[in-house]
Amino acid sequence: MRVPCLLPVLFALALVGVPTSVTAADAPTTPKGVSSAVTGTVPLGGMFQSSDGLQMRAREVTIEPGGWIPVHTHKSRPEMVYLLEGEVTDHVVSEGRKARGTAGMTMTVQEGVTHWIENTGGVTVRAIVVDIIPVK
Repeated sequence: MRVPCLLPVLFALALVGVPTSVTAADAPTTPKGVSSAVTGTVPLGGMFQSSDGLQMRAREVTIEPGGWIPVHTHKSRPEMVYLLEGEVTDHVVSEGRKARGTAGMTMTVQEGVTHWIENTGGVTVRAIVVDIIPVK
């Protein structure tokens, strides 16, 4: 089942930087052309000293051409993304810069990063996103 992604993808630190200024005022606050389907989870309770109440989650995320994932902050939610298809611009608000990601790249997002992701290409972006989140 595909559901709208409100706090997904992480395309920040491992991307090639594109020099420009990025501010929160420029960032969209609602998603456009985005879907996400959870493909699996692994409960982490008891595996590590501080993993109780956490799970590792894998999702396939898509962003239609011209679509975006709205601005969000990764609070205690590290994330890794492998871009299967397409091209994105990561608007890294917390660092005031933009970064570009293309198919075949693996990207990571660390604690505290605020950003939003935009499909800047002409094809649908497909990505596998793995993150650690609280068990609901």
